[in-house]
Amino acid sequence: MTETPSGIVLELDRVSIATSAAADARTLVHDCTLQVHAGEALGLVGESGSGKTLSTRAVAGLLPEGFAVGGTIRIDGEDLSLLPPARLRDVRARRLGMVFQTPRAHLNPFRTIGDFMTEALVSVAGERADAAAGRAIDLLDEVGVPDPSRRMRQRPGDLSGGLLQRVMIAATLAMDPRILLADEITTALDVTTQEEVMAVIADLRRHRDLAMLFITHDLPLAGAVCDRVVVMNQGRTVETLPAAGMRERASDPYTIRLLSASMPADEVRPTGTPAEPILRVDGLRKTFRVRAAQGFGHDEFVAVDDVGFELAPGGSLGIVGESGSGKSTTARIICGLESADAGSVTVKGEDWTRPARGARGRRRRARIAQMVFQDPYQSLDPRQTVRGCLTEAVALHRPKAGRVELTARVDELLANVALDAALADRHPRALSGGQRQRVTIARSLAAEPEILVLDEAVSALDVTTQVEVLTLLDGIRRSTGVALLMISHDLNTVRRLCDEVVVMRSGLIVEQGPIADVLYRPTAEYTRMLLDSIPREGWVPRRRRPARTGALPSVATSTTAIPRGGTP
Repeated sequence: MTETPSGIVLELDRVSIATSAAADARTLVHDCTLQVHAGEALGLVGESGSGKTLSTRAVAGLLPEGFAVGGTIRIDGEDLSLLPPARLRDVRARRLGMVFQTPRAHLNPFRTIGDFMTEALVSVAGERADAAAGRAIDLLDEVGVPDPSRRMRQRPGDLSGGLLQRVMIAATLAMDPRILLADEITTALDVTTQEEVMAVIADLRRHRDLAMLFITHDLPLAGAVCDRVVVMNQGRTVETLPAAGMRERASDPYTIRLLSASMPADEVRPTGTPAEPILRVDGLRKTFRVRAAQGFGHDEFVAVDDVGFELAPGGSLGIVGESGSGKSTTARIICGLESADAGSVTVKGEDWTRPARGARGRRRRARIAQMVFQDPYQSLDPRQTVRGCLTEAVALHRPKAGRVELTARVDELLANVALDAALADRHPRALSGGQRQRVTIARSLAAEPEILVLDEAVSALDVTTQVEVLTLLDGIRRSTGVALLMISHDLNTVRRLCDEVVVMRSGLIVEQGPIADVLYRPTAEYTRMLLDSIPREGWVPRRRRPARTGALPSVATSTTAIPRGGTP
């Protein structure tokens, strides 16, 4: 990392943020103080609810109604609270660039990328309409969007999450900002796409002398890409550290806990005695028709190609790979949400290759295999309380149960996932992300399944909540004997929970076996590339070619593997 320059671009001086409603007045951020210097990358790290995003939105003027901000926020020395409204809008528009966690939520799905980019250039940057398209193509090219002219004609649904994030970064460059506010911009991305996005930002910082406030719950990532790190907990800044040597310098117990949570457990799981598999997948193939690259007709996209593996009763198997590797499609076929074109899925000796017919068949399969998805908020009915959701699930699988039995079973499920019974009467919006995911796990357990399929079930959670949920799942597996099939882009997450792992790329299995072999002694270049992409001290993000559209970069000289007891 470069040395910190002296000029201060952004300063927060004893900033506090409180709800202004008299009936529920609470201070959510207490005396937050930090400085970002010209050309510097400052990480703002903490769990969900720590106040890091609220602080950033206060800088950008994006707090919703009902919040009061105290203290001083300065941009290039100008106190924002003293500026007239027109000047305040101009300062924020021209000096701040902000990129959010979910780019799809900020793009109109019916308009093209070109519409979005040119509108930003004309309405915000004042570009002439006839020159805006060419300028937009230049910006997309600068952030590494391949074939930017063609991408201008595409809609958000045609682009991957990583490409959409680059589009959002390109749009923020229209005003040539002094500082980039990056709020959890890689949270939902796989490790190689995360590396690509961070490499783009590193290039922009270098070439544009761009400062960055990097908001994340991933302390190792912040330590790898930032110059300094500010740690927040429960609305307070608890520690400021240089990124280099952060593990050795950390002194606050909360920071130490965050660092510990980001490290894999120092345990190599035994593979155990081979048993008759509860799940066997053999020669699985699935194709989709997609719009042709030139816009005429359709092409065949092979999502899963000759995939095969086995899962033992009570075992735990992880399937890892980048976005588009075919891992989620494989899981959806197993759970009957997609049909395979070829191959077979056998569960307890029964053919599950095709989706079940009729409600009775689907219900019978649901008693054997249940799926937990990535976003618990979308998985839960916002109108139902926790108790209502779980009661409905129990009643579905115990149709003859009376009220007393239903209530007892719901209480048992809440206890199984370590949720306080006092939360049973709350709606999903009143729960944290980790609590919501525990509810979806409890709902899945209502069927008393023998297989639990976890599709990126912890990827949106902060690191300490991830550890809590993974520990919970491991305890459930050991106590109930349920087998776990975990779909993830995070090798460290899989290592915490699984005995064996399957590595997929472009629909194919490139490596599989016990965790101790695949992650400590990888043989496939692609597995080594995934391991190389995990942030760690001294890590420098590199631009790589997208997995589907180019040769895999040579990593044959890499010997990276996960060291015992630590992130590589």
